[in-house]
Amino acid sequence: MLNWDVDSLGKMQDEMLKQAEKDHLAQEVIEDMHKSNPHYNPTLAWVGRRIMNVGVKLVQMSGGNDDRQSAYKPNIHSN
Repeated sequence: MLNWDVDSLGKMQDEMLKQAEKDHLAQEVIEDMHKSNPHYNPTLAWVGRRIMNVGVKLVQMSGGNDDRQSAYKPNIHSN
């Protein structure tokens, strides 16, 4: 049982090291992006994309400018 515990701890430590390396690389990419565009905020970019997606779905649900028929289409959902 002791060997299994040591083996599990070793695997967990290896996985944590790999994750730390990935996090470090991601942080370097974010810093490079921040240097080229200091006002870029990934969270706000995500929110903006979501707002655009919801807007597109609302236009689809309303029928758009070309479609003058009934605006409600029950098979199109906003999520």
